[in-house]
Amino acid sequence: MMKMKITKAMMFATALVVFISSCRDKDAVSAPDVLANFETAAQGITASENSITIKIKLSAAASAAIPVILNVTETAVAYTTDYTTNPAVAGGKISLTVPSGSNEASFTLTKKAGRPFDGDEKIVFEIFSTGTPVIIGGTKQLTLTFAELVAVTTTQTANGGGATYPNKVFIDISAERQAAVNRTTWDLGFYSSGADFNVILNSAVGMMAKQINKTDLNAVTAADTIGFGADVIFNQNTPTTTSLAYIDYPDGDLSKTAIKPVSATANDNKVYIINMGKGVAANTTALAPDRGWKKVRVIRNTTGGYTLQHADIAATTFTSVDIAKDANYHFKYASFQTGAINIEPEKNKWDIAWTYFSNVTNFGSGEVPYLFQDIILLNRGVSVAKVMIAAGTTYENFAAANITSSLPFLTAQNAIAADWRAGGGPGVAPSVRTDRFYVIKDADGNYYKLKFTSLTNTTPPAPPERGNPAYEATWLKKD
Repeated sequence: MMKMKITKAMMFATALVVFISSCRDKDAVSAPDVLANFETAAQGITASENSITIKIKLSAAASAAIPVILNVTETAVAYTTDYTTNPAVAGGKISLTVPSGSNEASFTLTKKAGRPFDGDEKIVFEIFSTGTPVIIGGTKQLTLTFAELVAVTTTQTANGGGATYPNKVFIDISAERQAAVNRTTWDLGFYSSGADFNVILNSAVGMMAKQINKTDLNAVTAADTIGFGADVIFNQNTPTTTSLAYIDYPDGDLSKTAIKPVSATANDNKVYIINMGKGVAANTTALAPDRGWKKVRVIRNTTGGYTLQHADIAATTFTSVDIAKDANYHFKYASFQTGAINIEPEKNKWDIAWTYFSNVTNFGSGEVPYLFQDIILLNRGVSVAKVMIAAGTTYENFAAANITSSLPFLTAQNAIAADWRAGGGPGVAPSVRTDRFYVIKDADGNYYKLKFTSLTNTTPPAPPERGNPAYEATWLKKD
């Protein structure tokens, strides 16, 4: 009898252990590991660059502040003599913290002025430890070389910010770099790298602009905007062809912008009413907030740049912001809230960008403005050719010898646009098109074959999250 009781007790205990283990397994499934990785395994800092920012990314936002410690291993360079970092290197380590609610930490490396670099110098940064519950991921090392890096093969995931697509991401393929910028941080862009004076809207938030026949900003009132709320607006349900004139045409042609070229004669520059579009939604079920309306006027200033005048519609005074031209950039930017601001990298330091975008489509009655997710844009000076997979032509076997005059290269900024994906509209799940890839020629003459490998990012069993596209690229040749 005693033996039977002991046996039953053991069976109950075993069942309890199995039950608890099962519960733990379910918890583990519902709470996937949070990984810490460098954005890339290699980066280069060129002779023309004084500093570089390096990021460590978490696969999910931190629920509490997470300490991250990096080991620093130098080759042919010495801290303080050749470079410094912020935060500083101490005892061969850098200590960082990922703030609660964030998914990244970063540090900045700055070269010492006047120090000669031969190109064989490098520093290896390695994630040494992370605070609980974060664990170290596969990309735990980053090698920084003190020379321009031209990647042979690279795989990257763009930091679009997730399902509400808050970021515009500028990508430098050869340098394996990306710069993610919240798409609400700027309002207007000002052409900077040439002699022309052109202004572009923030097409990542659905801006529109309509000219009125006034040049005095203070004389503009709400009466000048009657009817604009139904006309100067993106309407995803019933878009109209008449609204097309109020957006920048998506091919990037500066002769087809909503705001006309800025004249050297100040009185020729009219006031525009700006619909500032929509901000970033708080989550996937929330509506994106309206950003409001502004009245603006742009003139040339005496220093060779632009002066932006802007105010709320009913205001009787306005704010002026000067924007200087800089030939190192295609565009300089301004925010109505913060003034002049840097947004995109220098013109030769990015190739493509991923973004939410003011695009056009045709439902049968002519082109209409329509907002798209997951758009790929080309930088000026970059060109692309599409290659369809067919018998004898695959991504794997495509080589430099296949780049011939019969391969048409396009330079319009929307030459790729949404072509790389299928679906994604109302009621249609998005997916990557696997029947094509692209050959991209950058401004330095490097040719890369590039294929998109994912439209979503997910850590099972979490559902796929749009807003984290991935690609693979392989260097082919240089002109």
